Amino acid sequence: MNDVDDDSQPPLVPAGIALQGLEIEPLPDGSAVRGLFAFVKMDDSDGDIAWSVRVTDGLNDEEVLGVLVGYLEHLKIKAADSWEDS
Repeated sequence: MNDVDDDSQPPLVPAGIALQGLEIEPLPDGSAVRGLFAFVKMDDSDGDIAWSVRVTDGLNDEEVLGVLVGYLEHLKIKAADSWEDS
């Protein structure tokens, strides 16, 4: 995965600019955004598929790990359900 080294980070830009052109479902009315954790699938400068991870301020490593573990379990259940259906 392509990640920026902590020592040489480029200037921050709004997520909407960095992820320009992508669309997602809106958040529920009345909610307030506190942070974003994203896997980004992209074409690198050589035209190869690459992955990158982006985490905004407002999230700590424990929160990100908790979300990853929970989502991994969700994906396991979803995959197992699809195997049973086939």
